[in-house]
Amino acid sequence: MILIADAGSTKTAWMLVNNERMIIGKFESGGLNPTVFDNETMSKNIARNGEMLQHASYIKEIHLYASGVDNPVARQKLEKVLSDIFDKANIHIYSDMLAAARATAGYDPGLVSILGTGSNSCYYDGKEIVKSIGYMGYLLMDDASGNWFGKQLLRDYFFNKMPPQTKQQFKSEYKIKPEKVITDLYQKPQPNTYLASFAPFMKKHYKSKYIKDLLYRGFEQFITQELSAYENYKDLPLHFNGSIAFIFQKELLEVIRKYGLTPGKIVKNPVEELIDFHV
Repeated sequence: MILIADAGSTKTAWMLVNNERMIIGKFESGGLNPTVFDNETMSKNIARNGEMLQHASYIKEIHLYASGVDNPVARQKLEKVLSDIFDKANIHIYSDMLAAARATAGYDPGLVSILGTGSNSCYYDGKEIVKSIGYMGYLLMDDASGNWFGKQLLRDYFFNKMPPQTKQQFKSEYKIKPEKVITDLYQKPQPNTYLASFAPFMKKHYKSKYIKDLLYRGFEQFITQELSAYENYKDLPLHFNGSIAFIFQKELLEVIRKYGLTPGKIVKNPVEELIDFHV
């Protein structure tokens, strides 16, 4: 059997298939970003799904796409964790950008972006990633990602830019206290994931004009700052992968069309789209 996975900092989606392309099971576990987690944490995150581990001895091949694996040392960390658990499997690790590209553009050229907990983009020529720009993380980039929107929500809250009703809802739902925000941001690990934890507020209060305007602002910034840095961005379809892009695709498509660009495919999770590449 073959295990295909798409791993981020927040969670990992797994799909187990047999040689006839039949899906045996779909599973979810914790994040597997080797630049964020140590080996023990990644092992525990995988072990959170005991049902999947019941198949471990039957898995002969693993194709895992993950964030943070461009660094060879980080890639080796993740490979060690996987080989300790799935000791009978041949393990192949690829970047999450390649997963997004294969799942959306397929074998055609395009600009491919990930808008999830973080964000990233690349020019894909139909076979491989030729150029990638937005890979500098949440401090410098990550525009229109979950952690970017979370940061804007916090800023608007503390700068009193939210409508009164929205501010009260935000305060009530997250029990906002300045000292706790400071502790979680500057003293605890994974501040990017902490910031992204506020993004679900946008889905819950989606009808609010404030939320709509925030979405437009984020998507416009992503296109005008990041995608416009690719010389051929006006000539290629724009494909997207990730929860932010999928959930708020209406606003994303409106912004794409506003700038006269070509919308491509939008998928929430690339795993099922990757069966054709590996089975």
